Amino acid sequence: MKTVKQLEGYIVGELATLKLIMSIMKLEARLAGLSIVPLLLNLCLLFIVLITLWLLGMVVLVYFLSLFFQSALPAIFLVLLLNGLFFIVLIAYLLFNVRKMSFEKTRKCISNLRTKDDHEREKGSHD
Repeated sequence: MKTVKQLEGYIVGELATLKLIMSIMKLEARLAGLSIVPLLLNLCLLFIVLITLWLLGMVVLVYFLSLFFQSALPAIFLVLLLNGLFFIVLIAYLLFNVRKMSFEKTRKCISNLRTKDDHEREKGSHD
């Protein structure tokens, strides 16, 4: 009888531990949910500051280039060209990274599974 009570106590203790772990996980999830909004707000504000700094840098660059060229129009076109080249480089890098993570083997495996399913369906429809 003593062994049964010990076994019962062990099971109750394990269930209490699992309950405690689940409640901790729920509290952690709630805490993470509460910290998502400030994190997103912080990232948006950081993005705004970076855009502002970039814009300010480009305006200063146009100013100094206009002093060099004695005219604002060539300076503006040069800064636009610089930003266009930077944009093209970033797009090329983005496409490189997208191709790099294209998961070719996974797509090949999935397409092989689809062709197997198609063949099995065709066999089933001909029978």
